[in-house]
Amino acid sequence: MENMLYHGFYVKFTPLKNIQREKKDGNIALCDGFQIEIFSDSSEEIPLDAFTAAVGLEILNNSVQDVKQFAKDVIDSEEKEYLRLISEYESNDNSP
Repeated sequence: MENMLYHGFYVKFTPLKNIQREKKDGNIALCDGFQIEIFSDSSEEIPLDAFTAAVGLEILNNSVQDVKQFAKDVIDSEEKEYLRLISEYESNDNSP
């Protein structure tokens, strides 16, 4: 398992086997890859997102370098939504 800090978000990577993906012909392919979890802080109290990256689909190689780049790309595109989720969580946490 590997962790990364990117744009203030904490990212945890866990290697996975048998990630299911549907092929163009409708059959299911089983792929190696990673589970990616994104949290607001290092305590992992506020989960913001969780998804998988399959080799040959979302990532080219079964490497930490490839999965880190994929996670960075997702964070770059979803950052506003993650910040909104954190803000929503904090406002609900502070309500009486």
